Amino acid sequence: MKRPVSTSSTWDHPEPSAEFLAKHPEQDVMAWRSLVARVIQVATANGWRKADIARRTGMPEGSFSQWASGKYPGVLANLNSQVDNWLLALEESSSLAASVPVSPGFQPTLVGVEIMQTLAWAQVTSGFVAIKLDAGIGKTTACRHYCNTRPHAFMATVSPHTKTVHGMLVELAAELEVQENNPARLVRAIGRKLSRIGDGTLLIIDEAQNLTGDAINQLRHFVDIYKCGIALVGNEDTATDFLTDRSRSVSSKAQVMSRFDKLLRREPNRAEDAMRMIRAWNIEDENAIKFLLGIGMKPGALRQIDRTVKNALPAATGEGVELTLKHLQEAWKRRDLGDIV
Repeated sequence: MKRPVSTSSTWDHPEPSAEFLAKHPEQDVMAWRSLVARVIQVATANGWRKADIARRTGMPEGSFSQWASGKYPGVLANLNSQVDNWLLALEESSSLAASVPVSPGFQPTLVGVEIMQTLAWAQVTSGFVAIKLDAGIGKTTACRHYCNTRPHAFMATVSPHTKTVHGMLVELAAELEVQENNPARLVRAIGRKLSRIGDGTLLIIDEAQNLTGDAINQLRHFVDIYKCGIALVGNEDTATDFLTDRSRSVSSKAQVMSRFDKLLRREPNRAEDAMRMIRAWNIEDENAIKFLLGIGMKPGALRQIDRTVKNALPAATGEGVELTLKHLQEAWKRRDLGDIV
């Protein structure tokens, strides 16, 4: 058995060789000592090894190893400069990431509360539900909050590339931590995991508008056989392909569609939910609020508000002032999403 390499031993502070000290100018050696200390600090914090740093700096691994151990025979100033540039870029990236405003957590908007209630109902009753709402109003955020605050709730996201039965099963297996490499055995492996978890399990399928009819039919199988709740979450196209598939008989469609116990497709009050998001950002300027409410009525709704505020806040912070309409308008223009009517 291979022993794991110790990161700490890999990054012991090096003692340069006599040849190294004799060959290189004193100022280059001093710069090297400083750079090595910074590299060790960064590498230790991120769990990176010498090979990782060499790759990230774009340096041959052998050259970096010699540089890091104080044995490099070439022009030291060149590698010092390469490492220094990488560290500066890394620090700039870290600084930028730290300066990006953090979005408010889950907000109990009217639509968010309805989504939570629908998910809870599906979990308690082992029901089959569909949540078909416009993009950007907080469906995914509400679903994640639900999974984070409820036991035995799992969320898998499907895409155009994982919309088939097999693709969806792979996503579910990953979410449920099911290990099975044989595609033919995936359904049973997932079923066994659902049985072990027991009653009160909920599987949330996000971006469900991508699912094929056969994938939806497979989910019905899980509801019927393993008595788990299923929630299809997506936009208005969710399950549309299944209903319009002419190759399916009326009875086949009815078998699946009749299993839907609840359908949430009515957005309660977008303006009120937009105000909740604006308040969560602690915005008080009346003109700014009016502008953001206008954004909230557009496609993308709450997501557009969130991203526009995120884009605008750094400018206001840099000026040392509160967020104003001007900052929001400039942010919206930078995002190039059109004018607010």
